[in-house]
Amino acid sequence: MSDVPTTPTPGTARRPPAGASAATAPERGPRAAPRATCRTHEPHEPPVPAEEPAPVTVLLALDGTVTGWGEAAARLFRRTAGQAVGSALPALLGRPAAAAPLEAALALAAAGRAWRGVLPLTAEGLSVTCEPLETGSGRVVALTVTPPWAGGLELLSEAGRRIGSSLDLGATAREVVAVAVPRFADAGAIYVLERLLADDDRPAAEPERAAVVRRLAVAFAADDPRTFSREFPVNEVIVYPPPTPYARCLATLAMVEFGGDTVQDTIASVTGRVVDGVLEHVSLLAVPLAVRGRALGFAVFSRKRGRLPFSAADKALAAELAGRAATCIDNARVFRRERRTSTVLQASLLPAAVTAPPGLAIAHRYLPARAGVGGDWYDVVPLPGRRVAIVIGDSVGHGVAAAAAMGQLRVAAHTLASCEFPPAEVLARLDAIAQDLDAAQFATCLCLTCDPATLRCELASAGHPPPLLALPGGGARHLGVPHGLPLGVSDPAHPAAYEQVTATLPDGGTLALYTDGLVESRHRHLDAGITRLASALIAAQSPSLEDTADGVLALLPDQRDQDDIALLLVRPG
Repeated sequence: MSDVPTTPTPGTARRPPAGASAATAPERGPRAAPRATCRTHEPHEPPVPAEEPAPVTVLLALDGTVTGWGEAAARLFRRTAGQAVGSALPALLGRPAAAAPLEAALALAAAGRAWRGVLPLTAEGLSVTCEPLETGSGRVVALTVTPPWAGGLELLSEAGRRIGSSLDLGATAREVVAVAVPRFADAGAIYVLERLLADDDRPAAEPERAAVVRRLAVAFAADDPRTFSREFPVNEVIVYPPPTPYARCLATLAMVEFGGDTVQDTIASVTGRVVDGVLEHVSLLAVPLAVRGRALGFAVFSRKRGRLPFSAADKALAAELAGRAATCIDNARVFRRERRTSTVLQASLLPAAVTAPPGLAIAHRYLPARAGVGGDWYDVVPLPGRRVAIVIGDSVGHGVAAAAAMGQLRVAAHTLASCEFPPAEVLARLDAIAQDLDAAQFATCLCLTCDPATLRCELASAGHPPPLLALPGGGARHLGVPHGLPLGVSDPAHPAAYEQVTATLPDGGTLALYTDGLVESRHRHLDAGITRLASALIAAQSPSLEDTADGVLALLPDQRDQDDIALLLVRPG
């Protein structure tokens, strides 16, 4: 409830002035609906928005002496009316530093002008409004205090649980606004510098330059116009001129408070549009998103008419929320950049096309993992006499380091195979090279050569999953290849030895070479995964080898996204 002082001294007013009544008993709109449930680590019930505290009004004489003190003031400041009335407010609260700013505010009120700002009446400061009030015995001042919002700690606790649950940049931005709206604000949005999204690490723009940002996420109160979603679309790139609060927030890395009229003017100047309903948002904050003094963008929070404006405690809460959000957004941005770099690197190193010699058909597929590009690689090397060498491998790990190691090993394997070394010799020399690579601890690899004229193959394996052979009459079997040590594991003083075997491909058979992403799973044993692949290979058999490759992947959809997948199919024909 709003607080009207109940113990005024003679001559003081019995009710707040017309101007103060709005602050004392604000008109409240419809209660905000509970926010929608967002994806989290664990399912949980959406919390009920915390009830906002009502303003508290205290009556003061022009010299700062308390003349009216109600029950709500007693609860807020923990002083009884008997202790308060007749005392100077700063002395009563033990806040001598508040005396000078309170005196300045009272001087404006004595001149008939209202004052709104923050007074150090507590350690954190309180947002207050001082308004003149005429009584029968003269002018007094109605000092209306906006208490801190009680839901702050709960909000920060939820922010810690929900924000950063993924390394997806858009999802992280959506998590931030989902936490803030509607409990803390009636609307919220996240903007990130466009140059950072383009992986441009040049120094930040000078303060006099405009802010070029992309809106990554936005949320509105349930009763806002439906046109807001169209007027403020996600992924829109906006250029904000230097005078706008958004550009000032980025330039100074300081929070900027403004109102809906500024938003309206900014939209009109930037886009030429007038958006209905914006003026209802009367209290807005532009909060910088920064990590280690480096600007990433800013968050915008707003409250509508009829809701308490942002107080000093609210601003501190917004800064804390933005700080946590900035760390998670920066992590997601770095992950996005590394993934893009490794994807481009790997794509540039993998063969765009393979050339099969006459008498053989070869189909190849590569699917990167969603969580991060790994070190899967393959190559097809033409040899004299229309023979061919096929190499497939997997460098341990994910990201740029794994992709770089993959590139070095692939180039080395291509060179060794083109020199017509037998598969076992290729792996032995490749093992020596892998021991000198800092980018990877080890890698698995399988190398084979095939003569299309005789369909005779020679194979050797360095810890790689065994090839599968789908037989022309149905059924499938492993090609028995001794399981040698992975590349880079052996000691230089005791080099690994790889055993080479010979096999012959049957007419109409299909040989499958693959990486462990197609068979490994946390839910089943590796042997069970290889059995599933064999079943898929049999079921997907088609006259077209390309269709067979697509069919195998379609029958194993649950293997995607967890790890890289490489698949090569070889068939006589």
